[in-house]
Amino acid sequence: PIIINHAECGHLTFGHEKDDTDTLRKRDVGLYGGDSNALRLYRDGGFELRSSESELENQTKGSSIMQVCNDAPLTINSEGDITIRAKNKLILEANLIEIESTNASEDGVTIIAEHDIKLRANNNTIITSDNITIDAKERIVSHSEGWQILIGQYIRLHEPQTKICPAFLTEYIDGQIKTLKG
Repeated sequence: PIIINHAECGHLTFGHEKDDTDTLRKRDVGLYGGDSNALRLYRDGGFELRSSESELENQTKGSSIMQVCNDAPLTINSEGDITIRAKNKLILEANLIEIESTNASEDGVTIIAEHDIKLRANNNTIITSDNITIDAKERIVSHSEGWQILIGQYIRLHEPQTKICPAFLTEYIDGQIKTLKG
């Protein structure tokens, strides 16, 4: 390999890693900073951009990918999965945020939380779908300081403890919620 080295600031290496090294992915080109930060271009076509593990200024200043031209997009394309991991917070901030799922034959968007999910809007929240199911294992509380309106072509209240629901309706409701019962 060809190596251009600076004793304090790192080195640039051209040439793939040999098969006798312990590395899982062989490098073609590597740009290494003086403090474990690196850009590696792999022989298989992939790449790795790594920050320093230093606890000096990088600990508070972090790293940035910036697109600073007005109205110019920053595009990330992947023919496979994209995984973003954050030890603490993941913040998405924009004038408009859209999440679109294009696979019509399977689940569209799934949000899984180990604890609570909170949705807050300073104005309106609108959920639109062909069918909406809300499933709770313990209770559902609906509260409004103003009006609450329930509108439907047919509205049925079903409370199975008193047995006042007609049998055909109980059978229909049980069929609708059978996959929800845990």
